[in-house]
Amino acid sequence: MKNLPKKVRTIIKENLWLVLSTTDKDNIPYSSVLVYQSDGNIIICQTGENTLKANNIRNNSHVAVTIPIRKNFFHKLIPAPPAEIHFTTDAEILAKDNDKARIIFSKYLKHTEKADLPQDYIWIKIRIPNKVTTYGVGVPLFKMRDPIIARKVIQLN
Repeated sequence: MKNLPKKVRTIIKENLWLVLSTTDKDNIPYSSVLVYQSDGNIIICQTGENTLKANNIRNNSHVAVTIPIRKNFFHKLIPAPPAEIHFTTDAEILAKDNDKARIIFSKYLKHTEKADLPQDYIWIKIRIPNKVTTYGVGVPLFKMRDPIIARKVIQLN
């Protein structure tokens, strides 16, 4: 695909959920599904202040992210692996009063910037790295069964 980096950024901006993987202080992995919003450069998620994922990020900011993608209606019907974007990067915990995080995430909440949110929430800011790996992005559905064709390493900048 000619402009794959642009397509990848668009997919990241338009999707709503991801799988975030962290490790605890004993390097035991933990993954969770989160709703997110993105401006194309960073990803913002909301979580509780004392959740396992928040505590893991405070201990080790290196995370892995997978954004699954349904290509189209036929993807549900045809036996093909899921399309996805995945990468490793750093995450950061932001206070609940962080205006930039609130503005980015408010697109999901469909509220004004004064959205009333729970008292004990915080934001997770995930940096989108320059290098991401894709599977099935920019590849016809029937060719996704071939990992050589379906898997790409993309430089976004």
